[in-house]
Amino acid sequence: MECLKGRIIIRENPLFEKSTHVSDPSEQESYLEVVFIMMADVTAEAAMAEMERKINFPMKTVEERDHEIAALKDQMKACETAKSNKTLVVKADDKGEVEL
Repeated sequence: MECLKGRIIIRENPLFEKSTHVSDPSEQESYLEVVFIMMADVTAEAAMAEMERKINFPMKTVEERDHEIAALKDQMKACETAKSNKTLVVKADDKGEVEL
């Protein structure tokens, strides 16, 4: 089936009929047929550019999150190092009690 007015080409999928297992042939008519839709006026370059744009957006988000995670890990490591480097100051008063 072709519609030249909107420059959209619709083709039936011949594999769908072979892969559909229906016990009663009359039931087969009630199933919708799968069709491929291809826009004829879209160039391959434009389609690839659009796909690349859609892929790059989540990749950029993931990279930003990776940087945030790395910064938080560094911050946690710095806090742990600072805590482990602290030394307790112990003072003994005149009465023999220990103050921290």
